[in-house]
Amino acid sequence: MEDNETKSIAIVESSGNAEASVSEIVSNDTVMVKPQKTLEEQIAILKSRKLFIEDDTKAISILEQCNYYRLRGYYIHLQEKNSDDFKPGVSFSFVSALHDFDNELRILLLRLLLDIKVVARARIAYSVAHAWGPMGYRDLTYYGESCDQEKFMELMTRIDSDLANSRERFIDTYKKKYAGQFPIWVVVEVMSFGDLSKLYHLLPTELKKNIAKSYDCLDEALLTNWIQCAAMLRNLCAHNSRLYSRYIPTPITIEKEKQEHISKVTDGSFKVYPQTLFAYLLALRRISNDSIWNSFEHDFEHLIQKYDCFVELSRLGMPKQWKQFLFEK
Repeated sequence: MEDNETKSIAIVESSGNAEASVSEIVSNDTVMVKPQKTLEEQIAILKSRKLFIEDDTKAISILEQCNYYRLRGYYIHLQEKNSDDFKPGVSFSFVSALHDFDNELRILLLRLLLDIKVVARARIAYSVAHAWGPMGYRDLTYYGESCDQEKFMELMTRIDSDLANSRERFIDTYKKKYAGQFPIWVVVEVMSFGDLSKLYHLLPTELKKNIAKSYDCLDEALLTNWIQCAAMLRNLCAHNSRLYSRYIPTPITIEKEKQEHISKVTDGSFKVYPQTLFAYLLALRRISNDSIWNSFEHDFEHLIQKYDCFVELSRLGMPKQWKQFLFEK
């Protein structure tokens, strides 16, 4: 991302953090939050800030379904610097379109990420079972001396809790038929994506390498980071967090060869930043099933075209040549 693009995203993030504190400190040190506003008052506020609203009734209908505070994340960058006033020509429908784009983007990503999770479950369970046996995952000695014992115990506690609270029929079967002994290939089916990534992280290096080989000879350190980041992105999508014009909390590692290739193609004018959606997509491409990625690729391109008049590629951390980089493996 070029410097000016980096600054624009940074401004949005900074403004968003400031908005997170809606309280005002008065002289007697009592914290007073802002009073609630009716939908009509919210519309009036936006109009007073020079946002063009084509249809009040339609705008109110949208605000009934989308929190005013949530919508703000999509228009901060459309306001004048150091002012609440909107830039000339900005309309409510434009802001609403950005919100719609973000919704559709999350749905596309969830399909991709769910498949990545299923594949990771299968490959981790298979390798662990064949290396240590069906119940070996519970034996700390297999993990080696370098394993963080506290994190191991915390993970086992969460696994036990997930098993105890699960209402899956196959879990009931194992409780009754196998006295509550759950092999690794059963356990992974109730683990969260985040815990699955933590399990992979705790595995000894050689076992992680064996699993990484199934991902087109991927480096195990990269896979550790990528599974963690995929779990992070999945959670953001599942909880309807904004993806447009923001940095993702966990930096993703970008392959050196990929960075050099992008720099060469763009004549050094573009840098991939590890907390942008574009950086995440570069990695997800490498650990995705080809058929699933091809479907995502088609739908993602269509989505970008659909909202071409509203979306700035830079606010996803993407260069103009994004297709060249995302559509190649």
